[in-house]
Amino acid sequence: MIASDAPRLDLKAMRIYHVTHIDNLPPILDAGALLADAAGAVPVVDLAAPHAREYRRGAAIDGTDAVIADYVPFLLTTDAHVWNAVRTATPDPRLHEDAVKRAPADFVIFVSSLTSAQGDKAEVPGTIVVSEADAAVTGAAVATEWSDVQRMLQRLHRDEAGSGLDGAELLVRECLPLDDVALIAVANEPVRDRVRAELASAGVRARVAVYPPWFQPTAEPAE
Repeated sequence: MIASDAPRLDLKAMRIYHVTHIDNLPPILDAGALLADAAGAVPVVDLAAPHAREYRRGAAIDGTDAVIADYVPFLLTTDAHVWNAVRTATPDPRLHEDAVKRAPADFVIFVSSLTSAQGDKAEVPGTIVVSEADAAVTGAAVATEWSDVQRMLQRLHRDEAGSGLDGAELLVRECLPLDDVALIAVANEPVRDRVRAELASAGVRARVAVYPPWFQPTAEPAE
């Protein structure tokens, strides 16, 4: 259901979210950026199922010269289906079987914005890609031109009062510098203290915020 009278999404203020395990912080801090798989990301704890990661390395994105692995994946909401699978320990073919066995509090969420992810390349096709579902799903609508990206985000926002964003994926070409991260969200104070210590050791300045609701299970709507 699309609510035609729903308010428009403020794209300039729109947040995007990258979830990773806390043990992946050191290589991220060493790189000074969230890196795409093809750009050299080497996670200590891999959230992606091996077959899913391998498929993304060869799956081309229409309208670009890139494959999915050339991009850093982001969620458009903290209620995203794939993240909720982790929070509820629900097996998901996209996720490594160990990922859903780990406590949600062992993860951290890098929060940025659509504006920061664009940088000065908003008009370059393929800088930002949005898929209405997981980008690896055959037949999922994908937008690579900025005007199409804007339209798709507005449509997903209107769809089912915003729940259309829960299944979508946003991709950022190559990397997102840590300077473009607004905050790192964590589940509790001990994790916050650990993250702050690792940031200080790496000489990286970033805001770290405790926000438990983002790490708690969300009931999926009935089909």
